[in-house]
Amino acid sequence: MFARKKVSAIASLPDRRCGRSSPTGLALVFAVLAGLIAACAAPDAPDSSGAPNSAGGMPGGVPQFEPVDGWFQMPEGFEWGQVIGLFADARGHVWTSSGSRIGEWDTEGNLVQSWSAAGPEGNWSTIHGLFVDHNDFVWTNARESQMTLKFTRDGEHVMTLGRIDETGGSNDPTLMGRPAEIWVDPEDNEVFIADGYGNRRVIVFDGESGEYLRHWGAYGEQPDDDYEWDPMSEEPSRQFQTAHGIFGSRDGLIYLADRANNRIQVFRQSGEYVMEKVVRPLCPPEGEPVPDCGGSATFSVGFSPDEAQTWLYVADGGSHVILVLRRSDLEVVDEFGGPGVGPGELGRPHNLSIDPQGNMFVAEAAGPMVVDAAGDSVQAGFRAQKFAVQGADGS
Repeated sequence: MFARKKVSAIASLPDRRCGRSSPTGLALVFAVLAGLIAACAAPDAPDSSGAPNSAGGMPGGVPQFEPVDGWFQMPEGFEWGQVIGLFADARGHVWTSSGSRIGEWDTEGNLVQSWSAAGPEGNWSTIHGLFVDHNDFVWTNARESQMTLKFTRDGEHVMTLGRIDETGGSNDPTLMGRPAEIWVDPEDNEVFIADGYGNRRVIVFDGESGEYLRHWGAYGEQPDDDYEWDPMSEEPSRQFQTAHGIFGSRDGLIYLADRANNRIQVFRQSGEYVMEKVVRPLCPPEGEPVPDCGGSATFSVGFSPDEAQTWLYVADGGSHVILVLRRSDLEVVDEFGGPGVGPGELGRPHNLSIDPQGNMFVAEAAGPMVVDAAGDSVQAGFRAQKFAVQGADGS
């Protein structure tokens, strides 16, 4: 069944710009200039939640971030593996998935608890993606076991979507196909899953009963597992290629990171297509290289915490940077990071999440080989980092 849900239209986003005029009198010139200076210098009013303004602590500008070296307080004997799940919850606690274990870290970076998500027999494979919902349930995927899992906050398993080691293709209503990430709508408890390593879809279930509700593919169309796209074509792929990151906005939209297509696609919660953005051109398999091209440029997505969620953040795991987009038109306005093992450098940024104050947390999987400060060749990645938004409390 290929179903849709009706939702309200998109809420428009504000356009905040400082204007200019062309007066004829000198006095009027001075008066207008004085008014413009005052208007442009005035900071945005903070929202009622106490989060920073839409510029992430820099009124009128693009959010800026600084790495917080050593924020995660590592217990004795603790070592990161690939970090392939990460989420900052409503309390400001950060959850990580590494080596099939789920960790909860408090607001000071201390490890509060750690528990296995590998199942009673230890055979639920590749614990991938994380989300803590409005009822404090922890969601993740056993990707290679073809399941999405729901736990209590202290690790009690309460629900499985899919069946272990079974898959049925992108139009099967009950079986998963190597699911990647999850988002749960706090309004109606619907669970949106980027079911994208094996399948080519977003699939939606009821978060309480586990009942299947609907699914869709790229452009809101029915997914087609037999579709083959020519990478030399000038036309975009009509199917997802690794539907990976997923997150919903306050105005009822779903943002899907279509990883291997280097694009973000936006939908209404019904599955109706709204718009897309290719954040980086794909490098052609042959012929002349394309400037600034890359691969696997859209791993994970998140929003600034202001009421309008003005900024969209994207983990570009292929180029090892974080992209900053203006959410209203998906224009890329900034990027930071770059391959390396130093503070603020990145190795295959795989997941990102934003805490209530606007700080960013990034999970790194297996990154590229780089040269460290000592001149040694080392592999980047295998860690998580905090990036403090400038001007936010606690930065």
